[in-house]
Amino acid sequence: MFKAAPAVLAVSLLAGCSEDRPSDKVAGPVVRQQAETDLLEGLEIVDFQRSNGQVDPVSAYRYKVTYTYRLRLARPFGEVVLATARPLSEELHQAMAGAARADGDWDALQQSTRLMRFSMAASQWVANQGDGFDARRDALLAACEPCRAFWESADDPGRAELRRIAFINVWSYLEDKQFRDGAQVGDSVERYAWHYFEKTEKGWLPAS
Repeated sequence: MFKAAPAVLAVSLLAGCSEDRPSDKVAGPVVRQQAETDLLEGLEIVDFQRSNGQVDPVSAYRYKVTYTYRLRLARPFGEVVLATARPLSEELHQAMAGAARADGDWDALQQSTRLMRFSMAASQWVANQGDGFDARRDALLAACEPCRAFWESADDPGRAELRRIAFINVWSYLEDKQFRDGAQVGDSVERYAWHYFEKTEKGWLPAS
């Protein structure tokens, strides 16, 4: 009876190699990891499902698998912004301290560049809205008292600028994901993620 084992194994391997596309068992976890790069505290992924697949036009041994999902608010919009803005503002504060070091080493330059990047992104996003930004800001802060306290920084006026830079960067991130300012718990936006897979002797594997 043991002599039949190699034959069974061979058939099994051939079956794996003969699959004409990656299975959900192979593709799902890989693409899910891609989707999770969207997440912030207070966001969750729901309705994650395979939606499409296609052979790479350049190689029959490569296959693109796409999944759709919904990115859903588990907390009100303002609270989601604040949950990430708080730790980000601390990172920016540390970056400012690092950039101010007298020795001016490579790390200090990197910290300065990072701080400048966030600051410029916030300034540009606000400028793009023209005269409409003030009203939009006031409406958001009125709907989220902890957001207002963070923005006004009465507890630590010296950090007000960095806190606002952090808040605006997270706010713009959510806007880019198509969330509206007044979004509530349960509101969601449709998203998709994809990855290429290569057919090998071991079956379908994620392409590098």
